[in-house]
Amino acid sequence: MSNVTRQIIGIICKAYWNSSKVLASSTSIIQHRACHLLTCKIYHQQKQPHRQICDDVGKYQTNWNGGIYISGLGVSSWMRIKDHTCYTRCCYHSGRLGDAGAIDDGEPKPPHLQIRKSGRTIHGKDIEDEFQWMQEGEYSDKLQDYIEQENRFTRKALSSSSCFQKKLLAEMRLLDTRQQPIDPFYLRSSYGYWREPQHGGSFLYLRRSICGDHKRQIILSTTDLLRRHNYPQDSAVTDIKLSRCQQYAACMVEDSASPETYNTHIIRIRDDGYEYTDVILGTVRFEFGSYNTVFYTKPSSTDSLRASQVWKHEIGEQSQDDYLVYNEKDERFFVDLYPTSDGYYICLTSSTMQTMTEVWLIDTDPSVAETNEVITPRLVWPRQDGLEYYVEHHNGMLYILANFGDGWQVYKVPLNGSPCNPTLEMDGLFSTKFDKVGGFEIVGDSCILSVLSWDEGIKLVLKSLTDPGKAEQEIKLGSEFCTINHIPNTDINNSDGFHFSLSSPIQPPIFYSFQPSTLSVAKLPGQEEMSGVKKFDCTRIKCLSMDGTHVPITLFHKKELTLDENNPLLVCGYGAYGLDVEMGYSPEMIPLLERGWIIAYCHIRGGGELGRRWAQDGRQLNKPHTFEDFESCISHLHEAKYSQPKLTAAYGISAGGLTVAALCNRAPHLIQAAILKMPFVDVLTTMLDPTIPLTVQDYDEYGDPKEDEAMYETIKKYCPYYNIKDQDYPPSVYVTTSMTDKRVPSYGPIKYIAKLRRSKQRSSHSHKNGKPLILLEVGQEGGHFGSLDSDVQFNQTAKEWAFLYQAIGLPPR
Repeated sequence: MSNVTRQIIGIICKAYWNSSKVLASSTSIIQHRACHLLTCKIYHQQKQPHRQICDDVGKYQTNWNGGIYISGLGVSSWMRIKDHTCYTRCCYHSGRLGDAGAIDDGEPKPPHLQIRKSGRTIHGKDIEDEFQWMQEGEYSDKLQDYIEQENRFTRKALSSSSCFQKKLLAEMRLLDTRQQPIDPFYLRSSYGYWREPQHGGSFLYLRRSICGDHKRQIILSTTDLLRRHNYPQDSAVTDIKLSRCQQYAACMVEDSASPETYNTHIIRIRDDGYEYTDVILGTVRFEFGSYNTVFYTKPSSTDSLRASQVWKHEIGEQSQDDYLVYNEKDERFFVDLYPTSDGYYICLTSSTMQTMTEVWLIDTDPSVAETNEVITPRLVWPRQDGLEYYVEHHNGMLYILANFGDGWQVYKVPLNGSPCNPTLEMDGLFSTKFDKVGGFEIVGDSCILSVLSWDEGIKLVLKSLTDPGKAEQEIKLGSEFCTINHIPNTDINNSDGFHFSLSSPIQPPIFYSFQPSTLSVAKLPGQEEMSGVKKFDCTRIKCLSMDGTHVPITLFHKKELTLDENNPLLVCGYGAYGLDVEMGYSPEMIPLLERGWIIAYCHIRGGGELGRRWAQDGRQLNKPHTFEDFESCISHLHEAKYSQPKLTAAYGISAGGLTVAALCNRAPHLIQAAILKMPFVDVLTTMLDPTIPLTVQDYDEYGDPKEDEAMYETIKKYCPYYNIKDQDYPPSVYVTTSMTDKRVPSYGPIKYIAKLRRSKQRSSHSHKNGKPLILLEVGQEGGHFGSLDSDVQFNQTAKEWAFLYQAIGLPPR
């Protein structure tokens, strides 16, 4: 290292220790504030081998491209030495909240925005869209150029946090339980089945006899399956099922090169191994019928996302000879399949997003299902607006869980009595007082419901079928769990057991067995609880929304939480389609919790957390309730001193991105940063175009603005894209989308960022915290749900968390 370089380092260190001094000259600019992190990069022409040197001040290293890096406390500086002249620019990661989100003048410039004004008239009113050209094919080259500029800008803006990103990635990998053999041992007659993780996220599925020689037998290798059928190795193998005769297994493969395209593969299990037999292309769901039949659903066309048909396939026959069992012609309805618990019937369901259900029964008796004769599904209960129901079969009786009338009712109907007529007298077993029913099982002589009470957590409700007069019994499972999943009985020889898993964002699924006869709950063997879970608490609170409605919030945080407004806060919301905000195990969230963050899940209207009425109160003309609830939740958390606006970020995926983007328009002062993943931000444009996949099905959620002027006016008032205006938005926004997203057109998020940049340029509002980070990342693959590779998912999340630290102004650690 030259003496000149050493002198420069000495000058910077002296400036650091003498915090009141400012080093400035015609060739350098140095600013100084109270600081927490010093990062100094000196670029010089000397090329020296990589080495690292430490002294009393900090650390610096030289590398082959002539850079020197110093870390300590206080300042980020970039210096270039040329002809012994130093050109320096410093920016500071300040202890004052929000200061670190700025991009200084020397950073790469945002992409150039091309304005092409266009418009149209709906209900006699004009709509202007200066970025409509981005969704028109004739400008595809210009759009691609703009996307490349945005991606390049985002990479450079986040490049300074690459070390922090790698650290986060390593932590997430360690927390990924998909690589741990925690699956329970499934029993089927004389065989036990389980899976074992392999390198790279693949699995071996195995079985062994529990009566004979106990020899392990591989029945499927996911690596081998993908290789044999020429799939990319990051494709996903899912939904693995066994036939009743145990001679076949089947699974679905999602091709990573074509997101949301699934193929069903059937495997014959032999005594000495396995062999691939049939492949059915373009399926959505499948179920085994009798010994050699498979029923599956598929869309009516390859460009549709709506499963509308049910087909029957004979194993060993060509798929073009398959028989069409059911064809749903109403575009609002999706079809699906699920078996009754006893396996005697397959339930064919046809339902809208959240308002209507109709169930048909397919007999799996071999004498019926093994022939190619016409199969006529049996209707259980005719569809009617507002009716949702589920069906189980036991000892020749149908048990129906329905929301007919007030709340949820359980009915018993003779099998030969269907189709049911709700105007006729039916045998009502009992009613529930719970708004949210998560599952429904008939086990032995008992009916079991899993319910979620936001005051008490998850519980099981048990009702005797042999003694209807006996009161229901409740078994509490713990308030620390957030999700329950019913799983197939792990032992068909024990028909009295009910099996399920419990999980939360900080707890991977734990499998349990419940015995109705003794009311005992036991953890299945071979599982370990994560030690880190004990570091965190789950807190349930409620806030008051703008119309007086109480909205639940679930918080995760360290046990030693102090309510002093100084905790960084990440607020997650969804609020659509009657679906709960995702609260399954999330290894991505734990690194934030370890660093003192609070994670808040807001159970806002439009979601399904409090039942159908809750969902109905946040759809169509009531959709604004969703955004009011989200805003009220964040305000309440600030008032309760969990955090403050400058330490708060909002996080939303898909329809949750709509919720967060609406907040940015309504109340930008409440947050410092926002992450929007595949966000539905141009609701109006999408809902006005019925040719876009899922638009017609989404009328149930958002209404039809083309035919209904009231719906049009409602959407126009909350649509994030059309409500961007010249105001002080949150300083930092990070949006991700994919060009292969079939559910939310990528032009929506792209237009949103372009218009947001345009608004920032025109706005007369000055940001106290410097220039904002407005970032857009557009992928070329992955689709709406992102990459199937967990490592790619973790990499993306690491960038998002690094963005939060940069935007809020927290020192990465």
